[in-house]
Amino acid sequence: MLAAPGLKWHRDPPDVIPLWLADPDFPVAMEIKKALLNAVHDEDLFYNTDGPALEAMAEKIRRRNGLEATAEDVIITQGVIPAMWLAVRHSCNKGDEVIVNDPMYFHFLTAQEVTESKPVLWPLHMEEGYRFDVEKLKELVTPKTKLIFVCNPHNPCGRVMTEEELKGIADVAVDNEIVVMVDELWEDILFDGREHITLASLNPEIERLTMSTWGFSKTFGVAGLRMGYTCATNKEMMASIRRHAADCMRSTTTLAKAAAPVMLDHRLDWWRRDIMVHLHKMRDLCRKRLGEIGGVTWPVLEGTYLMFPQFDYDKTSDELQKYMLDEARVAFSTGTQFGDQGEGHLRMGIATSETIMNEVFNRVEKALSKL
Repeated sequence: MLAAPGLKWHRDPPDVIPLWLADPDFPVAMEIKKALLNAVHDEDLFYNTDGPALEAMAEKIRRRNGLEATAEDVIITQGVIPAMWLAVRHSCNKGDEVIVNDPMYFHFLTAQEVTESKPVLWPLHMEEGYRFDVEKLKELVTPKTKLIFVCNPHNPCGRVMTEEELKGIADVAVDNEIVVMVDELWEDILFDGREHITLASLNPEIERLTMSTWGFSKTFGVAGLRMGYTCATNKEMMASIRRHAADCMRSTTTLAKAAAPVMLDHRLDWWRRDIMVHLHKMRDLCRKRLGEIGGVTWPVLEGTYLMFPQFDYDKTSDELQKYMLDEARVAFSTGTQFGDQGEGHLRMGIATSETIMNEVFNRVEKALSKL
């Protein structure tokens, strides 16, 4: 892996095994490489239209996500993070409130700094299976609530939301006229035959209030293409999103757009299938090895390839992350990076080889035995 380019394996010294970044350690599919090389060969390096990519995105949204979207309902962004910023810009003014989970991918919180809106934390608890308690959500809503952020499948908890949970969020949003932004980046990474349900597809009322966003980096390992896409079938909402995106977000590269149709249609169904075969094996390996270590508990991994174990070793997440880096030479993400509910946790990406993951646990077991 050290021969491969990319930040993941080169941020730290070469003897450190990196689990901190949600990048898979798999070669990029040949179909994607061919699309990129063909675009270079054809000199598709000048200004070009988003049209073909948008059409492919809309077709996939209709087929996979259950929304009757057209190309006019979709905007291309540089990954999913800009969509969080656009959601806040569209929905909020200074002092407005945004509901966000704790723990949750930290960019959902930094997006709110743009408009000086106020984050209102909706806590998730491991001892409750990271259940999305809709009654708690109702208690958090005030007249100042303008936006609810949803991440499904959830980073870092690894939950896949049930239809009941999604319907509960939809009812709260519709009853209170609250915009919802849903990050569905991990929609392909589902364990045990679970089904991904797009929130906006539940009914026309929630569809009118929802902007949904997807990307390619987690399924296909192409974060460097810097491409995501957001759908809002509410014409007024999409017009507002485009106004806020104007000039500061100018689509993405012609190379990324050339590869998009390959990743959106059926040509890579084999990849989606086979990556989950491997990830099921990796999840089972991690559960076995974690179960052999005392003082460690972890949530069931339902979606994403991010595990979020909790360590009872009388150390904070920050202290434990540093200890693992110094003593085990394994780089985790600290749990509190994702909120106060992440205290005592470390986040680890498991999209790698069995050899590498077994070496990780050999090192971790040895390091923890010294505590």
